[in-house]
Amino acid sequence: MTAHPPQTPDIAVSVIVATARDTGCERLVRALREQFAAAGCVYEIVLVLDGCPRYGWLTGDDPDLRVIVLPQRQGIARARNRGIAASRGDLLAFLDDDCVPASAWLDELLRMSREYPGKDAFGGRVIGTAPSNLYSRLRDQIYYFETFGAWYTQTPASRAGDVIGAPYVNGGNCAYRRAVFLDGTRFDVLLPAYSDVELGRRLLLRRRAVLSPYMAIHHDHPGDFRQYMLRCWRSGRARALLWWHRRYREDSPSAVGAAVAVNLMWHNAVHRRRRIAGPPVRVVAVLTCQEIVHGIGYACALLASVVGGRRAGGLPDRTAGPGVAAGPP
Repeated sequence: MTAHPPQTPDIAVSVIVATARDTGCERLVRALREQFAAAGCVYEIVLVLDGCPRYGWLTGDDPDLRVIVLPQRQGIARARNRGIAASRGDLLAFLDDDCVPASAWLDELLRMSREYPGKDAFGGRVIGTAPSNLYSRLRDQIYYFETFGAWYTQTPASRAGDVIGAPYVNGGNCAYRRAVFLDGTRFDVLLPAYSDVELGRRLLLRRRAVLSPYMAIHHDHPGDFRQYMLRCWRSGRARALLWWHRRYREDSPSAVGAAVAVNLMWHNAVHRRRRIAGPPVRVVAVLTCQEIVHGIGYACALLASVVGGRRAGGLPDRTAGPGVAAGPP
């Protein structure tokens, strides 16, 4: 039986934060409280502790803060899903625990929810907190630039217009109307990454989402080579599972293989390198490692699925996983 979030329309916004480490969560909660107090908006913060000890600064007597403790690490998708089940707001917003919302974050979210009654998802920019760090720049100028467009990585000099339609809304800075989740829709727990990407595809957010350049967060991107490569490895594995489990054409072996080859032989050295400030040789070297690690992660996950003869996560063939609708994409 599917558990639906309780109906309590008296709360305007539920902010769901899945966290497994106490590196900046208190800072985030403090910033959120300041914005909601200024807006006079009724809200709650749902903090899901994903297999970590209860943080020392949680007193247990904060009326705006609800804490859910998961006894074992379950991953960000499951943690977010637990937050959805416990939430009570009309808008369910998701933020990473290592970010700080920009000053206009809440105002922009509330504005878009009013101005676009026919849209179901809202999001904005993710701005790296260490712009001089190479790996932060790679995250911004490669992934975000190529996914959302140049506007996503530029600081607007004047009021820029909203962007209607997006492939997805970033799971670390987004909000959905409550109605999206009432039918049991959830983040796909089978994916080590890209659960927000998959949800965007499943919900056809190119027709149902709005992005604002000013609904922004300042986020701690991977700061060293190891962390960055781990992200590339997880993204490669996730794309293989998306193909094996859902047959999205953009994640097929031929599509991934062609993209990796083109990036290695052309894009990295010709186009991408020019967008990244830094020693060209080092930039191209890291981009080369990025493509290789991504491809290896993809190949390993796909091979494991084929050899096992079962769908991702141990599910039988032709069986839909939690939060994954059956049928063609």
